[in-house]
Amino acid sequence: MQPLFETKRLRAYVSAVEFAKPLLAYESRNRLAFKPYSVTHQSSYYTLASLEDVCRRQAYLYEQRRMLPLLFFSKRDEKHVVGTVYLNHIVWGVSLSAKIGYSIDHDLWRQGYGAEAVASAVSYAFDALKLHRLEANIMGANEASRALVTKLGFSPEGVCRGYLFLNGRWEDHLRYTLLSDKARP
Repeated sequence: MQPLFETKRLRAYVSAVEFAKPLLAYESRNRLAFKPYSVTHQSSYYTLASLEDVCRRQAYLYEQRRMLPLLFFSKRDEKHVVGTVYLNHIVWGVSLSAKIGYSIDHDLWRQGYGAEAVASAVSYAFDALKLHRLEANIMGANEASRALVTKLGFSPEGVCRGYLFLNGRWEDHLRYTLLSDKARP
């Protein structure tokens, strides 16, 4: 399978069932690191069959132009997923918008991989897909993620009260947005 695009250190691929094994390994090794900021999955999620199903559903939504599910691999070692960026809830027509979510392998935090992956996905969204608006919703406690989107030019827009049910409670999220006509670093 060919990458959708490349960056200095990374290759981005659209999620497909062929990537279920490396995605399972990624999710499993980052399970504890992601826990404070993401959905709590049942143990059954961390199986090959489950991740094959996830990849199939993501590929279907990509074909329907409703999602852009990107898996990032290091150019030095294309066996392991090092990060994900998802454009979800893509809306066409007069909105031309999407919500963006992302994660980076905890062993690579604070090494610029998150900024590199997210910036490249933002560029693809605006330049190739011609979207106008991207929205990132981030828990207030996730300072690293808030710093990342701010660095990339996203602006704070408000609070989404009770946005997601995470770790047994409804969590408020801060909304950040970036418009295609705004200068990006």
